[in-house]
Amino acid sequence: MSRRILVLAVVFACFALILWSGYQHRYVPGSTSAPALQGSAEPSAAQETDAVTSPLLGKPAPGFILRDLAGHPVSLADYRGKAVLINFWATWCAPCQVEMPWFVALQQKYASQGFTVLGIDKDYPEDLSKVPGFARKMNLNYPVLYGNAKAYAAYGCCDYLPTSYYVDRAGTVRIATVGLGDRDTVESYIRCLLQSSPPLPDTQSTASATPPG
Repeated sequence: MSRRILVLAVVFACFALILWSGYQHRYVPGSTSAPALQGSAEPSAAQETDAVTSPLLGKPAPGFILRDLAGHPVSLADYRGKAVLINFWATWCAPCQVEMPWFVALQQKYASQGFTVLGIDKDYPEDLSKVPGFARKMNLNYPVLYGNAKAYAAYGCCDYLPTSYYVDRAGTVRIATVGLGDRDTVESYIRCLLQSSPPLPDTQSTASATPPG
């Protein structure tokens, strides 16, 4: 009898763990529809399942300078004029691993139109050594950056992972998402960013092409 009770207790504990894990990664606090992008069509209601409210919406994306996997400093300002998907993730985050292949494919598809993903890692200090190998295993073709407390605080990150911010060419946060959505939704958000405004002029190219007064 005691063995049967023990087995039932183990089954119940596993079931409870599964429920907790799903809640941790799929619960969306304050879920609401995604904001409309100026100059573009708003995504349909079916595409808004993981969009959330954020105090950053409609405001300039907080700047940061973070180290990439090679130790080089990377600034968000380097990507001004591009549509940027800032994605907070971790090696232990199962939903993050689901969406990463989408990001790889979308990076390849839209990079020529002025789009990039910036993946900001939020691993625990003891897990940071796993990040380079994990990035290679996932064949990530976009910049992977080590996050820090300042960047996390600026983006209110992260009670849940993955968390993403969609930033337009002017550097304004247009959409915020929490949890795992679906590939079509992610792509629709990227297309909205790209269509919302034309690429900003390259000031260096403009300066070199303009004759002196």
